[in-house]
Amino acid sequence: MTAEAEARKPSVLWLTSSYPRYQNDSASVFLRYLAEALAKQNFDIRVLAPDHPDQCSYDSAVSLQHFRYSFNRRKQALAYGSGILPNLRVRPTLIFQVPGFIAAMFFRAAREIVRDKPTLLHAHWIFPQGTLAVVLGKLFKIPVLVTAHGADAFGLTGPGLAAIKRWTVQQASAWTSNTQATAGAVACKHCGAVILPMGIPFDCFAAVSKPIVTDKSHPEKYVVLFIGRLVEKKGVTDLIMACARLPNELHERVELRIIGDGEERQALEMQALRSGISHHVTFLGRIANHELPDHYANADIFVAPSIVDSSGDTEGQGVILLEAMAAGVPVVSTRTGGIGEVIEHAVNGILVEPNCPEQLAEALTTLIQDRQYRQRLSDAGKITASKYDWKAVSETFATVYQKLIPDCKYGCG
Repeated sequence: MTAEAEARKPSVLWLTSSYPRYQNDSASVFLRYLAEALAKQNFDIRVLAPDHPDQCSYDSAVSLQHFRYSFNRRKQALAYGSGILPNLRVRPTLIFQVPGFIAAMFFRAAREIVRDKPTLLHAHWIFPQGTLAVVLGKLFKIPVLVTAHGADAFGLTGPGLAAIKRWTVQQASAWTSNTQATAGAVACKHCGAVILPMGIPFDCFAAVSKPIVTDKSHPEKYVVLFIGRLVEKKGVTDLIMACARLPNELHERVELRIIGDGEERQALEMQALRSGISHHVTFLGRIANHELPDHYANADIFVAPSIVDSSGDTEGQGVILLEAMAAGVPVVSTRTGGIGEVIEHAVNGILVEPNCPEQLAEALTTLIQDRQYRQRLSDAGKITASKYDWKAVSETFATVYQKLIPDCKYGCG
């Protein structure tokens, strides 16, 4: 690309509270996939994310900047880990870092705008990023796109925050939501969202998919897989209870593998021990994102037993389900949040009621005992997942960018 063409690339400044901190980090890795896919659409993507002690530079097609929000870098603990809301629940004193976090993001973003003169601001999560982006957009006369991902819509409750969220999406140039359920949770009647789901690198996961084993008549192991943060809304407590409720003849044949970490890990390990199935439950901790396809390939069933947590937060979309489906693994999940917009019951997966380990156990038993049913769900799931490949998703985002950026003729899809 010539220097002149490079200079004409539309510049988009992203504001986000989470982004991969190092090469194999899984923190909000879907944002990295989207940013790099948009860079291939000839947008100059510049990301502003919170600083973290574990971060280090890595090769990427996007420019990544960080803002510090505490004088003592080691004490910056509001973002990353289990996520801002779960972090606040576990350590309420982190609330004192919130004003510094918001102020630091605002002033660093203003500096980036003055220096780089972006043609569009794109904020991920409505509050605080979306609210700050709207204010900055008004100050600097820049169009603003706000994207809701789920936790910002479902988890930030109360009349004050609800009013701020409604004001934010009303004042933005446009806003997108990953599902209708997420958009509906914002409860804004006169500010329709563009529904744009997050995607997956389909080929990466599809390449390792395996056919359903045709003969399980002898007592081989069945691997039930969970991947995600170990926080309340993921519902892993119900999954362990479900495995403990499996028929006696299946107990010795089912291994539950749990990938991820978070505030509930110790309690979940104790629950498995008390339930008498700890020797069939393996906690693998955090796994690098590039290693996940191999774990899907070794799984027979994937379960995402999501619930609505005590703060009202739940799954906005369930991207992890799409990864499993791309890998050809039959999926079981719950009727919460936006999951029902991805999974059609008994067509490309099984849906049960949340907080119902009995139904989870029944679904697992059915899938283990019915190979043909597993194969049907696997085949249909792959077809569904293929529609969410990042190339197609990024092209749709590029179209939205094109409509918002004045005189955008180059690199806009």
